[in-house]
Order: sequence, then C-alpha cells, then structure tokens
Amino acid sequence: MGIISALASGPAKRWTALISGGAYAFTAVAVLLLRPWRPPSGICPATGPTAVICDAGHGEPLALAALGVLAVVAASGASLVVTALAGPLVHLLSGTALPVRGPLAALVARRIAGRVRAKRRLTDRTGEPWTGRAAAEARRKLFRRPVQDVLTAPTRIGDSFAAMGERILGRHRLDAQLCWPLLQQLFDEPARRDLERASDQVLGRARNLVWAALTVVTALPLALLDRVALWPAVLAALAGALVGALLLAGLGDGVDEYADTVEAALLRHRDALYAAAAWPLPEGTADERRTGQEFTAYLRRTGHSAPQITFARPPEEQPEP
Repeated sequence: MGIISALASGPAKRWTALISGGAYAFTAVAVLLLRPWRPPSGICPATGPTAVICDAGHGEPLALAALGVLAVVAASGASLVVTALAGPLVHLLSGTALPVRGPLAALVARRIAGRVRAKRRLTDRTGEPWTGRAAAEARRKLFRRPVQDVLTAPTRIGDSFAAMGERILGRHRLDAQLCWPLLQQLFDEPARRDLERASDQVLGRARNLVWAALTVVTALPLALLDRVALWPAVLAALAGALVGALLLAGLGDGVDEYADTVEAALLRHRDALYAAAAWPLPEGTADERRTGQEFTAYLRRTGHSAPQITFARPPEEQPEP
C-alpha cells in the first residue's frame, strides 16, 4: 500500500544516511593497531582471541577504546536494522502481507470472521440511546472499521486503513492508493509537516515494539543458560512483554491518527489534485462523486473504462501590445 509505504518517508529517517558503520569499524581497527607497541602487562596473553577482552577487563585503555567503538558499531548496525524493519512490521500488522493460501490462511480467515462478528455486535449497540456511553463507544470503534465486511482486515491497524480508504471512496469516489503518488507532490508545508509527524510517531512506536520483542527473545535464553542472571533475565522478559503490549496498543492509536491526517490532507488538497491533472473541478457533492469516479478510472489506465474528458487548462497569457 502506497499510503503505508509513505510512513517511511519522514525527515526523522534521514539521519540514518549519516551513519557509517565502516567508519566506526575502521576506528576500532586503527586503535587496535597501537596495541603491539604497548608495554606487556604480564597478566593477559599477548596474542589470541581473548587477549583484547582480558585487557579490557583489566582496564587497559586501548582495549577499552576498541571495544567501546565496536559496541557503537553494533548499536548503530542494530538501529539501522530495526529502522528498516519498522515499515515492514506495519505492513505485517495491517494484514496486507498475511498469506491468503496455505495453512495460515485458515487462521487469517478465522480471525477476519471473528472481527466481523465483533463489528456486528458493535453495530447492535449503536441502537441504544445516543447519549449512552456504550453506544458512543461503539460508534467510536465502528468509525475505525470498514462498513463492508469484505474489506475487514485481520488486525485493528488493517481495519483503520481500510475504513479510511472506504470513507474517501464513498465521499469523493477517489481511490486513495491511486491518488497518493500525485497527492504527495501537491501537499503544502503544513500538511506535509503533519503527515511526517504522524508518520514518525507510528514508525517510532513500531521500532520500539521491535526492540521490546528483541529484549524478550534475548532475555529468555539468558534465563535458561545463566542461573546467576535468571531473575534479572525473567524480569527483563516480563518488562519487554508488558512494554510491547502497550506499544502495540499505542501503535494502533498512532495509525488511527495517521489515517485521519491522510484523510484530512486529501480533503483539503483534492481541488489541487484535479487541477494538477488539468481535470475540470466538480461543482457540487453529486458532481464530485461522478468526477472522482471518472478520475479514478483515468488513473487506473485501463483504457476501456476511462472517460472522455476535456482538460481544463488555464488560458494562455496574451502578450501586451
């Protein structure tokens, strides 16, 4: 999905281009080149794979500096990997990357069926008094779910994106995915700033969710292998699981806000969208739905369904006599 992919286009991701792991590794090797010229300590071996670690354990400055730089290399590399995984994680949690065939497809279908049943229960609650708390909460949740059952996703994040696209299509007859590449070129600075802020929020929570999962995965083997670190590792795993659950809920809230920002940006810039394609502007809501449907067919490039439209280009300026 193009709108989900745009989550990785904010300015907060540009700092990764400034990190050079090779520079850190070169610095570590350069520091270690000075080691043969240091006086022998008499405690640690002069050569061997454990020599540097032994020197660092006894406070030898060169070994400490080299291991410190290598630790920075590892941290920077891990940060780059986690940053790269944030976007695919949102894709995965949206349900767009889940299999539609094979053994997992049955689980996905069962999950979707369960969410459809939950949506119907929420719909039944909306029949209660308008001011009732249960009815208000049901309407709030239904706003984040698509009306059509066929659009229901297996996850909350997927439903939020599907509901956004359904609202845009129902209001303007515009396919948000088809319009998105052109819209991105038309956003003004406030809209671009809001989208980047919402994008950074979603990806920041996704990155922290990956770190929480890695903490759990790392702490559990440590608890099994090292009895001394058993309870600290168990506590770290429990803390990672708790933080991960909170981040997953927060990620859903962030996606809701991002979807609202995308919807508002399209609502505000739809005239610019038509004008950029030299498309005649609609005059009213009924005309807008017809125009949006024709414009979507035009963007699909299918040929047989594209309408014949006279482009509305601005008049050419006449030279002054």
